[in-house]
Amino acid sequence: MDRYRVFIVDDESWVVESLKVSVDWKKYGFEVVGEAYNGLEAMQLMRDLKPDVVFTDIRMPGMSGLELIKKGSELPVLPKFVVVSGYAEFAYAQRALNYGATAYCLKPYDDEEIANLLKKLYKTLNMEHDRSETQLIQLLADNNEDSMEKIKQAFESRGLQMTKGQAAGLMVCTCDGDPFLSMDTIRTRIGKTKMLYIMAYEQLEAVISELETQMPEGVRGIGVSGKIDEYAMISKELEHATLLSNQYFMTGQAGVYRWNPASRGVLKETFKKIGAAITNQDFTALGQLSDEVSGLLQQEGYTIKDALRLYNVTLSFLYILDEDQQEQMVMGYEQLMDTFENVSEMNAYLRSLSVKLSRRQPEYETRETTNETFMSILQYVHENYRSTITIQSLTQKYYINPNYLSQLFKKEVGETFTSYMTRLRINNACKLLEQTNLRVTEIAEKVGYQDYFYFTRMFKKITGHTPTQFREHMAR
Repeated sequence: MDRYRVFIVDDESWVVESLKVSVDWKKYGFEVVGEAYNGLEAMQLMRDLKPDVVFTDIRMPGMSGLELIKKGSELPVLPKFVVVSGYAEFAYAQRALNYGATAYCLKPYDDEEIANLLKKLYKTLNMEHDRSETQLIQLLADNNEDSMEKIKQAFESRGLQMTKGQAAGLMVCTCDGDPFLSMDTIRTRIGKTKMLYIMAYEQLEAVISELETQMPEGVRGIGVSGKIDEYAMISKELEHATLLSNQYFMTGQAGVYRWNPASRGVLKETFKKIGAAITNQDFTALGQLSDEVSGLLQQEGYTIKDALRLYNVTLSFLYILDEDQQEQMVMGYEQLMDTFENVSEMNAYLRSLSVKLSRRQPEYETRETTNETFMSILQYVHENYRSTITIQSLTQKYYINPNYLSQLFKKEVGETFTSYMTRLRINNACKLLEQTNLRVTEIAEKVGYQDYFYFTRMFKKITGHTPTQFREHMAR
């Protein structure tokens, strides 16, 4: 997980350097991102660096540590302040606590005292971050009248007010880390490789204009919403921006993408023709249609939602030929992108599979399989459920006909492979929620979900509660 950011303020440079090198920050989940030698300099740098924790001296020229703490309450993101003082300044340290400081530590530093302080700060920051992030994700996912009012409160508490004449915008980024950390905006991670940024629409336009000249390293795709001037629009615009953040899967290149819906009429007719070609075993027509739809999906306006629909529609037609092909359907965009590098690779697979099944040629030779072999497969699934496992990957590993493997799951465990995987992941998520203090987003990743919205929906579907509600209920 990302480390929490520490900023150090002291008018004596040797004190700053001593604190930087004497503490194993990484060990406790922190990193030092900057330092300043007076309060005025510190305020400016803190606005840019957005530290989670600030260690500050009491007496400094220009602006004292006490004034820095009071001014810090005006920052968009309020850090935890830790006052550093000598014994003679203990009364100042007490005043700092009254002003909102989280803790204080005495000079000269005691290694054990600093270690215990960092452990407590890490736990507190984890809980606060998890509560704030999870609540916002859940509110955005709920999309009802009650959640709209709470979203409004959440936005306003973060400095974004959508009053008359003002508008907001969303940006969803598929990326490594947080490439826009210095940007003053509401931000939350909504997936293992997905960041959501919410800001004033004018700011969004300025950001996008800059991105046209230079894309940050590690960014694969950026989806941009339209102008949002009503809270009821947020859910739909978030869906659009999230879809567009995956557009690199369709185009094969990183970029900034805006919503520009294409007419689905042509694609719908092509789906019907593909179904007819499969049913009639017309391989010439199937090849031509595969090429046609491959080019069509790479045109502007088509998204990964269309690719997912094509994949599952094709599997539905193949289901007529072989009922166990339905087991290969995928439920979400992340699973599709884990299975294929891009939409062209997906189309090539569908074309190959269609021809093989139409000719009744199985992908793998059926091997005599015993319960012992199935138990080996089941053990592998339990040991690797956090990773991407599909019927296709299991058949490649164990050289078993995919249809036969699907039948084995239904026979031996009484449910489909997909249902079994979902229940296994959610059951383990429940254990982690009950037995650990891990953040909900961390738990989602640990049980194999990269999309936090999808994890929340599946969790609620299985348990009847959101992850946060489940944890609170178990704590009673």
